Amino acid sequence: MKRILCYGDSITWGYNPVNGSRFAYENTWPGIMESELGVEYKVITEALTGRTTCWDLPFAPYRNGKEYLPMLLEAHSPLDLVIVMLGINDLMEEVGKGAKESSWGMIALIREILSPVFGGRPPKILIVSPPSLGHLSSFNEAGFLGKQEESKKLAAMQQIVAAEAKCEYLDSNAHIKVSDVDGVHPLEDQLEILGKEIAKKVVDILKQNS
Repeated sequence: MKRILCYGDSITWGYNPVNGSRFAYENTWPGIMESELGVEYKVITEALTGRTTCWDLPFAPYRNGKEYLPMLLEAHSPLDLVIVMLGINDLMEEVGKGAKESSWGMIALIREILSPVFGGRPPKILIVSPPSLGHLSSFNEAGFLGKQEESKKLAAMQQIVAAEAKCEYLDSNAHIKVSDVDGVHPLEDQLEILGKEIAKKVVDILKQNS
């Protein structure tokens, strides 16, 4: 059985922008991916709203992705693949970073993942760039303060990082878009598309490794 860790923020968690609830697991992109992959794959979802790559949030503890990752890698080892979908929260006003700084955070995460647990073989890595910000609700406009254009740079920066680190890469913007409700989170129909696209990518990656 192939073991896959999905490491992400509210998009991976399944945040519903319509009412602030959580989508049923089977309707999140990891849930859709798991259904597409079948019983030969074990999908482990570790997602948290507001999670950043490696930065602290002053109003919410435990959001620093780099601090939490080593424990998860050890807890869920052995892993065949780690899928990382992070970066958009680095742009929040409270964090104050841009796409370039966010890419440094992604590098820090890659280094952690490639550090073997107890001498084991490190997993493959798939970086999935989050969808760019859309027309923001008043609440999210205050949080992201005009970062729409900066969010469009994330994918290009993450693609460069993936290439340099010899990681696999997928740009969600090629397949989905955020909702018009809040301009940050996709709706269920988009998560279904994303889950199916990532599933196809996962099969290709792990076939190379078999």
